[in-house]
Amino acid sequence: MQRAHTAKDRHEALLEAGETLAATVAVTAAGLLTAHGAGERNLAELRTALAGTGTTFGTWTVWLHHLCRVARERTDVVPGLAEALRDDAEMAARPDDPGLAQFLDRLKGERNRTSHGDKPRTQEEAALRVAEHRLTLEQALMSAQFLIGLPWLLTVSCAYQRRTGTFEVVADHLMGDHPDFDRMTFSCPAPVADDTVYVLSPAGPVALSPFVASLYCAQCGRREICHANNAGRRNRPAAYKSFGRGHVIPYPELDEEIAALPGSRPSPRPGRRTP
Repeated sequence: MQRAHTAKDRHEALLEAGETLAATVAVTAAGLLTAHGAGERNLAELRTALAGTGTTFGTWTVWLHHLCRVARERTDVVPGLAEALRDDAEMAARPDDPGLAQFLDRLKGERNRTSHGDKPRTQEEAALRVAEHRLTLEQALMSAQFLIGLPWLLTVSCAYQRRTGTFEVVADHLMGDHPDFDRMTFSCPAPVADDTVYVLSPAGPVALSPFVASLYCAQCGRREICHANNAGRRNRPAAYKSFGRGHVIPYPELDEEIAALPGSRPSPRPGRRTP
């Protein structure tokens, strides 16, 4: 938004920031739930969404609404998430500060309005709509401050240190102006995979696969950080979508990884033969 030259560009950047924030919170929670063996019903719901038409702004916001219960019951899994996601009782007590999912809902509503033919027609109208929704984005960002304690890292190398019995990990901190990420080095008691996106939780690094990956984008001509977008269906391959440009990158191996997520699978429809 700060780099945008026009009000229309700022309006589009505001909506992209809201959707990126929703996806970031959702896939961070999904990765940590998977690692802790928690929220199987929620993960099954996400698997169903990925097997459908693909992820949208609404996919993430609906899923975050459904995380309230497990976030309250397992505050150790995603520290700070329970405070960010307010349940009905908390919203009734604090109607002026409803919580992260509700702020994202408001931004999603503006995205839907724009996508369904009601884009700002003039720079003046775009400026008014930015002014109307900017505070909502700022409130959503404030609600998501717990992400500061859950940084994303893209591993570069992992080497065993014989003298200490630990592993020295070199990784890029995925924050700031891509692709110029800050590089950091830390010790870890267990090995981690190279070229893999991890969230650095209080208990140590947790892989965000299959929800997040670093992949080469042919359209951009460089590697991009991407989130899982859809499983394969008929003639459509499974694919990731880049956070930065929204480019869809086919990745057939994602099918097996999504199918391996915890949680119950839907039963076959009556009359259909299970292959």
